[in-house]
This record gives sequence, structure tokens and C-alpha cells, in this order.
Amino acid sequence: MNRFTLGKIIRFFIHLHYDVQVSGEEVLRDGRIHLVLPNHTAYIDPIILFSEEWWLPIRPMTDEAFYRHWLYGRVLKLGDAIEVPDLQKSAMTREEGVAAASRLSRIAIDSLAEGKEICFYPSGHVKTIDKEVIGNRRMAYEVCKELPTGVRVILCKMRGLETSRWSKLKPKQWKWRRTVTLHFEDHTEDVIQWAKIGDRRKFNQLLEEWYNRE
Repeated sequence: MNRFTLGKIIRFFIHLHYDVQVSGEEVLRDGRIHLVLPNHTAYIDPIILFSEEWWLPIRPMTDEAFYRHWLYGRVLKLGDAIEVPDLQKSAMTREEGVAAASRLSRIAIDSLAEGKEICFYPSGHVKTIDKEVIGNRRMAYEVCKELPTGVRVILCKMRGLETSRWSKLKPKQWKWRRTVTLHFEDHTEDVIQWAKIGDRRKFNQLLEEWYNRE
């Protein structure tokens, strides 16, 4: 089984429980190479994104816990996923953590330069409060600062999973049919400019503002 067949199968089962509504998808159909940067509302976000955009060979960057899971790991490896170490839980020193994060940024930059579609979450974690918080994370900033020529940066805003069983937010609300929305926008010129005019905290703040805007 290839990743495209798997994506369509997963999409069928996702739609049994979720009413997934996608807008702005045309920005992914321009024949260009894309860096997709979504907000992270719940653990199931990547599966929904992968199943809706099954036709796009996105290479996800995923947490090591999921990459090494006996089931999820098989699916992720089928999609040529890149394992991201949990820098907060590891025994790395601060300097080692910074070096590891920079290596991941370089992998993303080189992959984009080679013509591979890349997707990762700028926050690096599922949100624990009502707003998306990226804080001092460096990866989105570093990649956009050295974005290969011709790559388009697509921001993805997901809504509808904040109170689901897959979320860290409370209270939980069980719904048999839950509406989930995915909205894509091309912000290539914006993020290039953001990376030029400020440091990563300012860059991340501008990303947060877009994700949190209704």
C-alpha cells in the first residue's frame, strides 16, 4: 500500500465522524513546492491534514513518540516522515538542544531545496490554552529566513477540535458529528519579510496573531 491509497482510506473513516470543510486549497495546487505551517489544536490534527491532502506528497516532521509508536510510526514512515526529538524531555544541555533544533531546521531547508513538500507545527506542541503559543521556538523562523527560492509558504488554520477528546483543553464535549475546518493561505512574502525585520520572538508573535485571528 502506498501513502496515497492510505490517505484516501483514512479520509473515508475520518469523514464518518467529522464534517471536514476545507477552504483555500487551491494554493496547494499551483505546481510549486510548499512549506505548510499549521496551528496545532489536537493530537489528531496531522491525521486529518494528511487525509484531506492525500494527493500532496507532504513530508511531515513528527514527534519521536509518534514516530516510534508501533502503529502510528508505520503510517508516518510510509509518508517519509522526519523524526523530531523531544528536546524538553531529553537529557540534552541547552547548547545541545539548540544544535539539535538547528539540525532539524537544516534538514527542512535542504529537503525543500531538493523539491520535497514539508509540513511541521511552528509551536511544536498541542496547545494547552485557548490561544496558539509559539513562544521562543526557532524552527519556523530559521527555515523561513533561509527559504529556498521558489518555495511557497502556506499557513494552515484548523478549527473545531479544541474541546474534542484529542485536545488538551477542558471541558471535553462529546459530539458524534463534529465540524472541523481547515483554511489555507499563501503567506510567502509575509513570512520572508517577518524573518528579515525582527528576531524569532517577533516572527513567532506575528505567526501567533494569524493563527489566533478569527
